[in-house]
Amino acid sequence: MEPQNGQEFKIKLVMNKNLPQIVLLIFTLSCGQNKTNKQMNSQNKAPYNLVEEGDNTKFNYDNLSPDIINYGAKSLENFNYKFPDSELFSKRISEVYGINIDEYTNRIISLRMSDFPEVAIKSKAYILVQDSDSDAKYSITPDILYQYNKFIIYKDKTALKILKMRDPYLTKDLVLYYGYNEDKDLVDFAFKDFDFSNITSFHELIFGRKNKNQQFVLRKGIVDDIEQIVYKGKTKELLSEAKEGNGYDSLGEILNMMYKNQIDYAECDKSIAFLCEKSLNLGDIGDVQSFINKNKGFIKKLEHNSYYGNERLKVFCENLEIFNGPDDNKVINDPDGYTNLRKDKNTTSEVLQKIKSGEKVNVLDQSGDWWLVETKDRKQGYIHKSRIKNE
Repeated sequence: MEPQNGQEFKIKLVMNKNLPQIVLLIFTLSCGQNKTNKQMNSQNKAPYNLVEEGDNTKFNYDNLSPDIINYGAKSLENFNYKFPDSELFSKRISEVYGINIDEYTNRIISLRMSDFPEVAIKSKAYILVQDSDSDAKYSITPDILYQYNKFIIYKDKTALKILKMRDPYLTKDLVLYYGYNEDKDLVDFAFKDFDFSNITSFHELIFGRKNKNQQFVLRKGIVDDIEQIVYKGKTKELLSEAKEGNGYDSLGEILNMMYKNQIDYAECDKSIAFLCEKSLNLGDIGDVQSFINKNKGFIKKLEHNSYYGNERLKVFCENLEIFNGPDDNKVINDPDGYTNLRKDKNTTSEVLQKIKSGEKVNVLDQSGDWWLVETKDRKQGYIHKSRIKNE
């Protein structure tokens, strides 16, 4: 049955009455969708493309000159370089630099924050490398560009040999900065003359940059390489003589840094246990002993997690008293009648407690001039060894 005129008018009136609400709803949904799209686009932007140039100026690699891009591509063509397909190009970028370029909408992707970074040119399927010290056009050295791409994409050994001679710093950064360790000849080359005692450099080597969750992730493969290349493998037994090498010179500081800033490290406890196991593998128990003695509560975490499968660490912790040995009844001996228990190994460090002469202390670590001790109140800190004697 068709509606009467009055009914028809009423229906139209109701519809018109609700129209503003419908329009408002559509507008709200549209704005929400636009907001979501903007968030997604923001998340899909390459993270290192915008760099500070000083004097409050910035450069965006999205605006890299086409002349530079085309010159680099033409240089490779002159060497008869075989440009890879997009699938191989993306795959090798991910394997070498740890970046999935397909996640980003950018056609040009800087692979790190730097004045002259390695840059993935999606449209041409090559990696642009420049040399700030070069007088060549656009700071591009054509044969270096060619050898670099040939090694990165096709793992060419001859190209690697040439790169070692022509641009060692660029070549070593593949390992030292990006953590690429597939080619062991390259890793061996990068480790030579590397200052393992520099805590900043060592930390960057074994952790690299933070992940998307803003946490450092341990590069276990690199740590394995240190054991195999620097130390020539692990010892047969836990109490074997310590192997010669300097690969873990900064390990003690790294362990303490991680434990103090656990939120900054992915799987922090597991990573600490892994590093402790590596040190014990080499027969070097000093750093592990100092760390465990200073943080004995960590042993309960290890027990709860079955030591994360680290057998030597398990044996070490279960026999800690044997490894520590007798405390020899150490007491404080200071002509002033007391000495300061300090937070760190220096005379300007915070004083945690004053300890009277004659009072017993338990020495946890005797390495260096400042010894780590525990007082009768279970407080731990450092005292200069000249203030401690046998009872």
